[in-house]
Amino acid sequence: MKIYFRPVHCAGERAAILLEVVLALALFAAAAAIIGAGLGSSIDAVERQRLNTHAADLAVSVMSELQVGIRKSETGPEAFEPPFEHWSWELRLAPVESELGQGTKLSLVEVVVRHDDPPIVHRLGQVLKLEAGVAP
Repeated sequence: MKIYFRPVHCAGERAAILLEVVLALALFAAAAAIIGAGLGSSIDAVERQRLNTHAADLAVSVMSELQVGIRKSETGPEAFEPPFEHWSWELRLAPVESELGQGTKLSLVEVVVRHDDPPIVHRLGQVLKLEAGVAP
């Protein structure tokens, strides 16, 4: 008894299957590239948000130190101590006048916190009565 094998697919069907596989592979690669770019963008946005939050915390710390009288320094710019060596701060002071144009003991204090790389700038302003060590 002889067994004859006949081809399951003819050449045209094989070419169509190969084309489908190549097309599916190209679509998969394109989808993976798009998803990878989206993930990378999301990670960058989270890092920027983390740095902005950290800058806000540092600005509040400097402002709080001014309010309680701990920080009596030049207006800056001045670097933070380690572990915040990539951060710096400076003060911008302006006198506050009354409605009649007279001077008051109050000052508009703006704390500017900067990060080196990536460049981040955060500003926090508040009206304070400063001690004698820091004057506008």
